[in-house]
Amino acid sequence: MEILSRIISHTPTWIFALFAFLVFMGARRLRTTVQQTGRVWLIPGVFIIWGLYGLVTRPGPLGPVLLDWAVGAVIGLGLASLTTVRVEVDRERGLVRQPGSWVPLARNLFLFGSHYVLNVLAAARPDLHDTAIALDIGVSGFSVGYFAGWSWGFIQSYRRAPDVALALA
Repeated sequence: MEILSRIISHTPTWIFALFAFLVFMGARRLRTTVQQTGRVWLIPGVFIIWGLYGLVTRPGPLGPVLLDWAVGAVIGLGLASLTTVRVEVDRERGLVRQPGSWVPLARNLFLFGSHYVLNVLAAARPDLHDTAIALDIGVSGFSVGYFAGWSWGFIQSYRRAPDVALALA
């Protein structure tokens, strides 16, 4: 119990706020939602910025860091290419409807949890520091690759979707 208390006490407050935000946004997607088109980009934006931040702030020789990041990005892009983005569109009102799904919540928890656990491991276990950091940079790349692929899929679905009348709840 003491180790858990130490981990929590050394976790910056903004991490808890980000976690709560990601859980809230993921839980909202458990049911069908209608929202402004611009809000669709909020979570992808968070993870893409976080993934790029991880790349540019990672210490060490650029070659291995970039390789770990790129491998993660390719895997994320590949996984995103297997997903289907279903959407209904009201272009006049700038609204989209997405069906409820557990995937956004699970994805948010997986990506956040991976970053958190790997950074705690890097801090708590000096013998595993380099491995944990290399895996974390891979997760950063995965995030960018996944959300770049997801964004492409969303744009394609948006373009193909017929116009329907939608309203915010």
